[in-house]
Amino acid sequence: MLGKREVKLSKKLVDKLEKRAREKGFKSVDKYIEEILKNALKSFEKKSGDEDKIKERLRALGYL
Repeated sequence: MLGKREVKLSKKLVDKLEKRAREKGFKSVDKYIEEILKNALKSFEKKSGDEDKIKERLRALGYL
């Protein structure tokens, strides 16, 4: 899906994110948040894939 969607965040959180974005050299807080979310999603997907492999292996060994 192309395009953008709006997400509402608390002002307090956005203020903290803006500060970190500047410290990390990002041109905008939007780009910084997008990068954080991409990395988090990759991490979750990897963990989920690892869990599936473990379950598969346990089934093959007769434990599940």
